[in-house]
Amino acid sequence: MKLKQLDQYIDFIEAVRRCQADVTFCSEEGDRLNLKSMLSQFLFASVCGDRSYLRGGTVVCQSEADYDRLSAYLEQE
Repeated sequence: MKLKQLDQYIDFIEAVRRCQADVTFCSEEGDRLNLKSMLSQFLFASVCGDRSYLRGGTVVCQSEADYDRLSAYLEQE
């Protein structure tokens, strides 16, 4: 699913931390960041200023229940 415009990416990361399984951000270029990883969270935070990079990427949750946890941050397809 696509991310909505993130005004507070910290809130999104905190929601990801509450997820049961892995949550991955996949860029158009093929980069994959496991957002449960602290290093990936740091890298994600560093690109949050580039809205075109975020808009082109997708969020993939391994657990369907985690999509509900992140619904405030994801666009409905």
